[in-house]
Amino acid sequence: MKFALISVLLAGFLMAAFGGIRTRHTNIKCETRDPSYAEVPVCRLNVLGRGIIGANVHIKVSQLPIRKVSINFSVFQKLSGYHPFLFNVTVDLCHYMKHPNPYNVFHYFYGALRPFINVNHTCPINHDIILKDFVLNDQMFSRVAGPKGNYMFKIKIISEGVWRGTIYSYMDVNAEDNTRIIPSG
Repeated sequence: MKFALISVLLAGFLMAAFGGIRTRHTNIKCETRDPSYAEVPVCRLNVLGRGIIGANVHIKVSQLPIRKVSINFSVFQKLSGYHPFLFNVTVDLCHYMKHPNPYNVFHYFYGALRPFINVNHTCPINHDIILKDFVLNDQMFSRVAGPKGNYMFKIKIISEGVWRGTIYSYMDVNAEDNTRIIPSG
């Protein structure tokens, strides 16, 4: 476990030092398993500017307050279909909000979402959940290594012990090569 963590951090450091990372959203899908509990009126990508794509999700919760929430966060890489890649983490969100753990992979994920989402407090949650104009920042992936390619983040939302819905976020991650070849001439 420690070896895997160290190798991932080392690879991330090398990518950050010797090459940049370019990311962009390509698609987003939201599914609810129980429409009487929650619905998703907004689940789309918006073009905010030239080359800037923001994700917007509005989860309208019918049964408030939410006292117990777990998030299952998994990453898939596209290789002739999407296959599990590197992370599959389940976090008790209420416990995490009281006691954030910077050594948990979810900490990086939530740190990227924090400026764009209205869930920034401990449980209970007494309002709709809104993610507004979430833009992938190239520095978000500088700490987490991975080969360039297409990825899917699958986020399962479990509240009160029942699987309520899933958000699928698709993105491209491309490593840039900063080396230059000067033609001889």
